[in-house]
Amino acid sequence: MEIRIIGGSHAAIACATRAREEYPDARIVIYEKNKNIGFIAQSIPLYLSGNTNFLKMSSYTTISELENLGILVRTQFSVIDIDMTNKVLKLVDLVENSESEDHYDKLILAMGSYPSLPLVQGDFRDKLFIIKNYADAEKIKRFMRTSRSVIIIGGGAIGVEIAQLMNNAKIETTLIHASNNILNRYLDEEVSEDVQKTLALRGIDIVTNSVVTDIQEETIENTNIHEGNVGKVISRVFTRDGREFVADGVIYATGFRPNTFLAAEQLELGDKGAIIVDDYMQTSHPDVFAVGDCATTNVTNMKNPTYVPHVSDAIREGDVAAINLLEPKVKLNKSQGTYKLNFDEEMTLCMTGLSFEKAKAEGFNCKSVYVRNDYVNSDGYYETWVIYEKGTHKILGMQSKGVSPEIAAQADIISLAIQNGTTIDDIEYIDFYYKHGFKNPKSFMKLVADKVRQQEKIEKLY
Repeated sequence: MEIRIIGGSHAAIACATRAREEYPDARIVIYEKNKNIGFIAQSIPLYLSGNTNFLKMSSYTTISELENLGILVRTQFSVIDIDMTNKVLKLVDLVENSESEDHYDKLILAMGSYPSLPLVQGDFRDKLFIIKNYADAEKIKRFMRTSRSVIIIGGGAIGVEIAQLMNNAKIETTLIHASNNILNRYLDEEVSEDVQKTLALRGIDIVTNSVVTDIQEETIENTNIHEGNVGKVISRVFTRDGREFVADGVIYATGFRPNTFLAAEQLELGDKGAIIVDDYMQTSHPDVFAVGDCATTNVTNMKNPTYVPHVSDAIREGDVAAINLLEPKVKLNKSQGTYKLNFDEEMTLCMTGLSFEKAKAEGFNCKSVYVRNDYVNSDGYYETWVIYEKGTHKILGMQSKGVSPEIAAQADIISLAIQNGTTIDDIEYIDFYYKHGFKNPKSFMKLVADKVRQQEKIEKLY
């Protein structure tokens, strides 16, 4: 069997290694347009914050390791056309600048995503940065060494993380976001406002409800005697509401779009143009599978597949697609959208499942409950918001922030609970370890269950 994989990131590598295990006699080829494979974009914030192990952490495998498994990796090859009727790939060798063709029996599309850049007018070249690959990380790192101010466009997970690390580097930071609250795709308004206040107190200028319409780069006379008499390039950002912001550069952090141009005329597309896949990662063509950031995701308690690019989902999807190449054997567990954002030692934020607003939009009669627990003789704490269905107490989502090693574990626990349709009552008396050091040693779900009962008693009184 001839297996071809387009793309060399998380989903592609997971698919290739599992396919080798499932089909030992198959010929497996990965095509990747870049020079390297397996780049972990999530390590970029670590690099920008000064982590010296970035090169070691930026990839978890090598070409030689894959080739030792009998997987052929052809980097710097661009797939410029796919004929799904005749199962033919048209290729360009980017080094030799030559074209060729290849035939396949099964094709896995792992083409990833590209930065979503709004249609903004303006004349900008040198001081506009995106966050996607290793080269982008190097450019931003160089910018940080010589700059004193930055404008970040986009208040999602990446934008907020980058804003925090820029602020930590003593760079004056302005974060511009189009919606009412930052992190609005992940958090409810109450939680988002709480995070926003924390970041503002640290010195980040957060501008919400503001759409960028124009970016201009301008060369001005440099008055810094240490840098000589050369022109300095600054960035001016203009918004729809008539405001103007000036900084040494601009970083776009407005999310990603699925890279599905090659498949657009041959496969069924869904949310944001992502390739629609079933529970087995099969597309509308029986011999073509799609995984990772170019495919839709089925999310627990959501009626329709959506576009949620997420590393852990990509790895699971690659594995499952490989198993199902010849026949549907294993369904992929639905995603809960579980995230963990590291700001610094003073705050961690994580979330999983539906927000309160999303749960309502999906038709749930739901409630939210809030608990907080503090360490004894310490500044450590966590705050947790749990969204649940009224009556059944089925857990629908969770958002948690604070300074405590508890937080990451909470996200994983609740993700599993949501996947299994677990209720707050089911999990109230589970054997969690003793919470030594907290003012209230009960597990966080016992605290949630207590609070739910209190709320329901109050509701009955009124």
